[in-house]
Amino acid sequence: MGLALLLAAVPGRTESSVSDAARIEVLVQGVRSVKGMVRLVICPPNAGFPDCGSKALRSATLPITNGKASAIFDDIPPGTYAVAVFHDGNGNGKLDMLLGIPREGFGFSRNPPLKLRAPRFEESMMPVRDSTQFKITLLYIM
Repeated sequence: MGLALLLAAVPGRTESSVSDAARIEVLVQGVRSVKGMVRLVICPPNAGFPDCGSKALRSATLPITNGKASAIFDDIPPGTYAVAVFHDGNGNGKLDMLLGIPREGFGFSRNPPLKLRAPRFEESMMPVRDSTQFKITLLYIM
């Protein structure tokens, strides 16, 4: 399960017009500790989900409050997107692994069932037309 969710700097604005723009709200729950932060990427189709890196539409580092983290992204072009998140408990900017098993919490939009691989884009994608909420519950294996 190679989930090296490396976050790259992503421009904050898109080229879509304001009238066509959508909003994405991401709510992450089930964070086991207030240590560290939650990191997320919003991936468009064909960007290599969940490791979309510099192809991410947006990325963010979020503080943890009461086991939750959230963010709102405005000016999103309507389309289909998938979100990947992980709890970066030690602040090193990557999902720590031990023998291919994530040592930190992780999650994906639509909360697909746990498998021996990362979910495919199609398993996590959601249409975004105006205002869309992605609710993600973190999974911890260790």
